[in-house]
Amino acid sequence: MNFLFAIIDSIVEWIRRNPLTCMLLVMVAVFAPSLFGAMFIAIGVIALLLLAIPIIGLFKLRRMSRRMEEQSRQQGFGQGFSGNNFSGQSHTRSSNEGEVKIYTTDEANEKRVSDNVGEYVDFEEVKNK
Repeated sequence: MNFLFAIIDSIVEWIRRNPLTCMLLVMVAVFAPSLFGAMFIAIGVIALLLLAIPIIGLFKLRRMSRRMEEQSRQQGFGQGFSGNNFSGQSHTRSSNEGEVKIYTTDEANEKRVSDNVGEYVDFEEVKNK
């Protein structure tokens, strides 16, 4: 019941603040009821759109979040956090701390750019005083 009184109070306050607009709306309703009906429908559609757009956006955001979550699961991310790493597997150290290993293959010695691309120019930075 209080909700109904709150709605009536807000309507009365709007009428007190906007007397000319209310008089114009009453005149349009009396003298051009079809125009008033069209205006009423247009205002209703706009109000519904203003209410529906955030709701639709929320559903799209949730759907996008689920898709991204599923993609991350398929790629192997998000397995959980357990101690030292994010993959959920225990981490064992097989090498000493600070030790660096370099692995080379035959592909490393091959040229990446063909010979007909152009000349190689080595630039050197010179400081002027």
